Amino acid sequence: MHYDSHTEQELLCLLAQDSEYAFTIIFDHYRSKVWGTAMRLLKDPVMAEEIVQDIFMKLWARRRELAPVTHLQGFIATMTRNLVFDRFKKMVHENEYRKSLQRAEPVVDDTDHRVRSAMAHNILQRAIDRLPPRQKQVYEMLRIQGLSIDEVCAALSISRSTAKGHLTAALHAIRNHLNAYPDTFVCLIGLRLLIALFQ
Repeated sequence: MHYDSHTEQELLCLLAQDSEYAFTIIFDHYRSKVWGTAMRLLKDPVMAEEIVQDIFMKLWARRRELAPVTHLQGFIATMTRNLVFDRFKKMVHENEYRKSLQRAEPVVDDTDHRVRSAMAHNILQRAIDRLPPRQKQVYEMLRIQGLSIDEVCAALSISRSTAKGHLTAALHAIRNHLNAYPDTFVCLIGLRLLIALFQ
């Protein structure tokens, strides 16, 4: 396959030499294909964007191993499907864990539950407060104030892709903040609150 004035193998060789130019060409060529596959399977634009970011981060991390690849499109398609299926497995595991907690809730001390729920709310709010100003603004307008993405774009004079980028980055940062807490129950409640905001 040719990309403008370069063949695929030329780009892979350049990429193995840490060429950001080659990486940008590959990214621009395959980004929409990766997003389309992830969106078709996951039915969620934010998760699809996360898949795009993960795929190209992995591609850059493995850049020196790619010279022998003879069909990059197939290679990236396989990476995308595997990552989506891994995400499905994680979602199933999280759903099963949440259901097990829900079944156990009747025997949980209500006072302890309220205390931990309040802790989770506080942790989630701290995660939101730690976001960079623009990420926080977009996140709160979309997920707390309930504005549409078009309303946010009009209010802030930004594009849809920029708004989605801010939202995706905010989600990553909030999840990482929640995962830093050793109390699994508190962390799980925080994640459930986060999921509720994204519905």
